[in-house]
Amino acid sequence: MLRRYVIICLIFSQFLSSASHAGVLADDLYWYKSSLGFSNITKKGVESYLNPFKGPAEFRLAEKNAPWAGNYFPMYQGGIAQRWTESKHPGTVLNKNSYMKLTPEERQKLSPVEKYDVLLGLYDFRTTDHEMNFRGPLRQGAKIQDWEGFCNGVRCAGIMLAEPQFAVERTNPAGEKVVFQPADLKALAGASYFYTQEYAQIGSPSRKGRSQNQPNAAVFDLVLRYGLAVNKKPFIIDSHLGSEIWNETVVGYKRTLSDKKKLTPTEREAYPDAIEKVDVSFVLETLGEVDIKQSNRPTKAQVANGSLLQTLEGRYTLYLDRDGRAIEGKWKKNAGVRGVDFAWFVGGKGADKLHADKGGNPHLEFGVIKDLINESAHPSCNKIFQ
Repeated sequence: MLRRYVIICLIFSQFLSSASHAGVLADDLYWYKSSLGFSNITKKGVESYLNPFKGPAEFRLAEKNAPWAGNYFPMYQGGIAQRWTESKHPGTVLNKNSYMKLTPEERQKLSPVEKYDVLLGLYDFRTTDHEMNFRGPLRQGAKIQDWEGFCNGVRCAGIMLAEPQFAVERTNPAGEKVVFQPADLKALAGASYFYTQEYAQIGSPSRKGRSQNQPNAAVFDLVLRYGLAVNKKPFIIDSHLGSEIWNETVVGYKRTLSDKKKLTPTEREAYPDAIEKVDVSFVLETLGEVDIKQSNRPTKAQVANGSLLQTLEGRYTLYLDRDGRAIEGKWKKNAGVRGVDFAWFVGGKGADKLHADKGGNPHLEFGVIKDLINESAHPSCNKIFQ
């Protein structure tokens, strides 16, 4: 997403219309329940998890359900036009003549999107041209910041698609062979998911200052237990409480609850339907960026065993009614900038092509990318890139 629209390698404009009143329990619960439909999760019984004592105190996704890890392919380095085996972008966009002058070894080192163009026989390199000139280092206007990239798309793809594990060789219409490595396919998938078919969020990103509109704490607490632990569905948070947005996938958590406590006079006045409260502290286990070359190998086992995860701590108070259900929640301030600024949920296909008016790449076909990934995800005679 370009700097003038939002702030970081972030989410698309979809969030702008979905949470104008985020932070209120009823609103955030509505948006979360809307995400269950495109996640194939039943809504039946979800509100029973407003009882903070229901569900496991700690959890981490097993390898089967864990997202895979990838890199955000920073745009100042070319984005998906980066020739990552050499850690550089092409500088200029190839054409058919310049491509034909490349040696076989040089062709193997092309960027993910250059290989994509060759596969489809697009020797004008139109897909690459868009990445370089509209999202990458040849973009006009404000200077590209080092945090701009595809972190939102890679987090989505890591949840929605099988993990690429093996090199895939294809022959293009001209009879040329093209080899895609797993990291190539993860990059293309991340770009395709820069915009998504289905999206919902709770809370909204801070524009100025810190933690301006965090998710409703009671709903966030419910999502951890019902969405992640019970239904094994990872979700994504912005882990920066300021104006920058850092997308990380929530893979696990540990929660500690206090005993139920009496309300203060001020709290009784603020929450007239509450009769008691409980303090919750948590540690999230989240998946952020990994090195591109590290992502070129299977990662789900390392995600599941925690070796690729980082932690994020937080606290809030939940206010309970006579039935023991949270009717409201209040976050406690974090000491630093790391925390939960907002959370979001993804479903369906990558839809970057459909948002060319917002900078999406009109030449990036999700179906082509998914087909390559499905082939790469299953054992064959292909070998993992060394």
